[in-house]
Amino acid sequence: MSNGAKTVAITSGKGGVGKTFVTANLAYALAARGQRVLVLDADLGLANLDVVLNLHPKLTLHDVFTEKCTLEQAILPAPGGFSVLLAGSGMVEYSRLTPEVRDKLLRIVDLVKPRYDWVLIDTGAGISDVVLYAVSLATDVLVVATPEPTSLTDAYATIKVLATQQQRRHVGLVLNQASRAGEGRVICTQLQTVLARFVDTSGNSFRLELMGEVRSDPAVRQAVLRRQLLLEQSPGTDAAQGLRALANRLIG
Repeated sequence: MSNGAKTVAITSGKGGVGKTFVTANLAYALAARGQRVLVLDADLGLANLDVVLNLHPKLTLHDVFTEKCTLEQAILPAPGGFSVLLAGSGMVEYSRLTPEVRDKLLRIVDLVKPRYDWVLIDTGAGISDVVLYAVSLATDVLVVATPEPTSLTDAYATIKVLATQQQRRHVGLVLNQASRAGEGRVICTQLQTVLARFVDTSGNSFRLELMGEVRSDPAVRQAVLRRQLLLEQSPGTDAAQGLRALANRLIG
C-alpha cells in the first residue's frame, strides 16, 4: 500500500459492550484474509487488550512514551497472525489529554501506518478528550453497542459528538450480543432517525451504517474466560460468522 494502512478506530459509548473483544477478533479475521494488521491499544487508562489476548508484555506503549524502548521492541505478535502495541498498566498519567499525549499518539500512528494494511485503534469508552483524540487519528470509526437501552443511549451520545465535533459524515455501527438476526438493522435505522432529527450537521447528510452484527452466543463468554479468540476457538458459531462478515465488509 503506497499510502499506508487504513486506520479504523473502534470505540463505544459505554464500557463492557465487548469493544476489545470485537477489535481482537476483527484483527484475527483480517489477518486470516492475508492482511497485515496492527492493533494499537489506545485505552490508556483501563487497557485490557493484553488480558483478552492472554499476553504478558514486558514492553508496552508506556515504555515507548517514556523512551525506555523503541517502537519496534514494543510491537508484539498476537495469536492469529496480527501485531499488537499494548498500553499495559501505568498509563494513568496519560489518561488526560495533554499536548505531550497528543504528540506521542499522533507520532506513533504516523510511524506504524506505512508498515501495515490495517491499523485498528482500540479506544477507551465514552467521550473523554483522550478517547475523542484517539478516534480523530483514524479515517474510519466503528461504534460498538449492545441492544441494551443504556448502551444505545451512550452510543447515540458518542455518534452525536463524532458528527458535530469531528464533522464526520459516516460512522459504522457494530451491534454486539444481538439476540436475533436482523436486530442490528432495526437498531441502526432507529438511531439514524433520531440522529437525523436532533443532530445539526449543517446541511451535510450524516450516515450511520450497520457494518456488523455479532449474535449473542455462550461460546463468546467461554472464549473470553479462557482468554482465547472466538474465531480460533469456535469458528463455526453465529458470532464468529458475524465477525468474519464484518472483516469482509471492511475489506469490501
